[in-house]
Amino acid sequence: MSDTQRTDTRRSSLVVGADEFFREILSRLASGKRVKIRAKGSSMLPLIRDTRDTIILSALSGDSIQVGRLLLVRIPQGYALHRVERIEGHIITLRGDGNPYQREQCTPDQVLAEATAILRGKKVIELGSRLWWCYEHLWPKHNFIRRLCLALYRRTLLRWGY
Repeated sequence: MSDTQRTDTRRSSLVVGADEFFREILSRLASGKRVKIRAKGSSMLPLIRDTRDTIILSALSGDSIQVGRLLLVRIPQGYALHRVERIEGHIITLRGDGNPYQREQCTPDQVLAEATAILRGKKVIELGSRLWWCYEHLWPKHNFIRRLCLALYRRTLLRWGY
């Protein structure tokens, strides 16, 4: 195979900044579409796995901003998809399932979208499903217990491919 033939079969990639990327996502959500993005980072372990899972984002609905929901937000450090831990007035406190201690705060105008499903290979974990409910309600809230569960998960299940 010649070099020109090899070049034609390769996938090309385009690198864009985060702001431009999320601006495009928001425009698609505004037009009524759901958007798929590849997971990046481990702050939502064990529900969402870095580079292996795909997240389905949907436009915000009337009941999107409530405790337990996964929200895509714009914070000073960048963008984050984390679970709503607490709402006090106009302050929303978020925390990733994989974060034992770190929390972020935002206001409702910083919320961009809601995650409504996770694609893991051929498996779909949807908002409202039993598995989603388990992560939302049974994953430890206490910092130390969460840290222990994450350590156990990383040393066993994650290594075994779960």
